[in-house]
Amino acid sequence: MDTIKVVGTNWRKDRGSLRQIREQVFIIEQGVPQALEWDKLDDEAEHFIAYVGDEVVGCARLIDHKKIGRMAVLKPYRNQDIGRKIIDHIKRYASQKRYTLLQLSAQCHAYEFYRRCDFNACSAPYNDANIPHIDMEHRVFSQTVQASQYIYSNDSSIYTANSLLEINGYFDIALSQTHKKILLCLEDLSHPICKDYGLISKIKYLARSNRHFKFQILLSSYHPSYNDHELFKLRARLPSFIEIRLNSDVNSNLWLLDDTAWLSINHSQGKICYADRGAIKNHTERFNRWWHSAKAIQSARQLSI
Repeated sequence: MDTIKVVGTNWRKDRGSLRQIREQVFIIEQGVPQALEWDKLDDEAEHFIAYVGDEVVGCARLIDHKKIGRMAVLKPYRNQDIGRKIIDHIKRYASQKRYTLLQLSAQCHAYEFYRRCDFNACSAPYNDANIPHIDMEHRVFSQTVQASQYIYSNDSSIYTANSLLEINGYFDIALSQTHKKILLCLEDLSHPICKDYGLISKIKYLARSNRHFKFQILLSSYHPSYNDHELFKLRARLPSFIEIRLNSDVNSNLWLLDDTAWLSINHSQGKICYADRGAIKNHTERFNRWWHSAKAIQSARQLSI
């Protein structure tokens, strides 16, 4: 791949390139309304552009010398460390300018990325353009490693979600850290979280990147219409990674992630803990008992890749 380069710029000089990236990522891909995307802050903001060779591939801006926003990388160039290089450039720039604090509003699915860039979560999930976000911050000159919220195997607090958006936010934070295993008990396959775009994308990514990844789903009931559900379609295409079984004893909507986090859902309310190995052990033992006595769903359609 060509050399990745990040440079500082301003709206007047590179407005066309900045608009092109943000329109593709935020407006077209994520459905952000144009009225929200194009605000009055761009003229005064400090802007940054990432290049691969001579191609403009990513951007970000800095408001009031501290608030990072509008960070985006074009889809063909993701997972190539470009986002990390943009953040590292802004951190160096902030240090040179003697800015003391960097803040950002992160989409929850990007939590782990920003945490690895030394940003700490400092809010609960909230709604921004109908996408779950959390506030995160980085103290530029601090030598102390702060304990961030929501870290797997570290944060033993139990968080309560009182809306579908909050559930999705907490769940996206968990998914961003999941690498090995997802166990799922389901009474109701119609819950919106089971069709969440972030979940489907994460399963595909883990199946590509980790040959030991597994996703096991236990259902309390089955109907042939389930074959059209996204999880069943994925199971048909990825049978080595995804198994679905039926056991009428299942009486909860519970997600177990990487032997450390659990998420319990009841309609539009939920609870989640990111570091509860005691509860995970008990939940997993019960899951395994149900799993071993469960039946395969023979009528589920098998598709070729």
